[in-house]
Amino acid sequence: MVGMIRLCILMVSFLFLTGCTSSSGYRQLVEATVEKISAKVSLGHVEIDDQGELISFEQLQRVTGQIKAESGGGKEPLLLVVYIHGWNRNASASKISGGGDLIRFRKMLEELGEARGKKTMGVFVSWRGRSLSTGPVGVDYYHRHASARRVGGVAGTEVLHELGATARGANSRNRIVMLGHSLGGAVLESAMAESIAAKVAMESARGRKLKRKDFPADLIVTINSAESAIYARQLLATFKNRGIKEVEGGPLLVSLTSRKDAVTSFISPLGNVIGRWVPGLNFFNTGVAGMYRKDEANDKLRGTQGAAHRSTVGHFEPLFSHRFEKVGEDERSLGEIVRLNEKARRGDGFVVSGEMESYLFSRPEGEFYNDTPYWIVPIPGSFIKSHDDHWNHSFIGLMTAMMSMTR
Repeated sequence: MVGMIRLCILMVSFLFLTGCTSSSGYRQLVEATVEKISAKVSLGHVEIDDQGELISFEQLQRVTGQIKAESGGGKEPLLLVVYIHGWNRNASASKISGGGDLIRFRKMLEELGEARGKKTMGVFVSWRGRSLSTGPVGVDYYHRHASARRVGGVAGTEVLHELGATARGANSRNRIVMLGHSLGGAVLESAMAESIAAKVAMESARGRKLKRKDFPADLIVTINSAESAIYARQLLATFKNRGIKEVEGGPLLVSLTSRKDAVTSFISPLGNVIGRWVPGLNFFNTGVAGMYRKDEANDKLRGTQGAAHRSTVGHFEPLFSHRFEKVGEDERSLGEIVRLNEKARRGDGFVVSGEMESYLFSRPEGEFYNDTPYWIVPIPGSFIKSHDDHWNHSFIGLMTAMMSMTR
């Protein structure tokens, strides 16, 4: 019996020691940093390590150089799509060892570029979202969550701001959207929230209105974000306290979460609860600790600190800015989806046409808390059918609609 236990321990140790993913990146070679997908579509890579440090400044320079080259000397504008992947993903070429999201992102860029017929460039910002190249992968949840927050620190802030500033400087007509999926949403929010809060506070103190060009992207989007709603609540308060309801007529940030996403509706909140009350499981991540404060006057509308902390942002109803209802059914190609969603606004709401269905998104009935430029929007399961189903044509239509309201 003792021999069997020792054998099991050796096998598990071998798995962990031989199955770790790279800590030095996958795209450091010059030829691997920038890919030319088609005549008008390209893809760049920027990698941040497990401690939240940029692996190579030269790699970032190669990508910003490509942004300038693709911007056409100020003639033809570029759509820049910056994307940060989530848990269990990386920039590996192999789907099995974590590169599946990269494969789907590359395909989406190709399809989007063909549907638009215009210059499109993606930047895949990768980190060590997967620590084991072979299973089990669930055991690394807490230290991957902690790593996401490190990645969203100094290096994440530096990378995203430089990418955005480069695109704006290369051509004033360039459009920039930044996306973060799952724990990539935590990276994106960490990298952006403090700089946005600082900008809002400074411009408000100076008596100036916010402009979209004050920020590194026209639109910042989290998709099925695995981050706690407490961080969104803090940024909402920054806008609410200063009476800021829009940035040049539209949203600046948007959180989109599918009603069918079991990971953010159940698994992530369960992880927060377990991590808070079972400290032995939480030795890598102190983010679930801390005392909750009650504010009875304000919490009736915006929810309590405790409830917000236990929930992910896309499932915390007190912070919702919109609701949805189906308004039509019709099958469409990707080209038709893109064209239909280029004028999405309807009064104070918007209509999104997907592959098979159309939905009207409108403000909640009665009194609601979130009337800020940070929209928190639940979306139908037909647009994202699971946690990772976010590069389908309906979702591309949703992103086109969101961007149409930032002009």
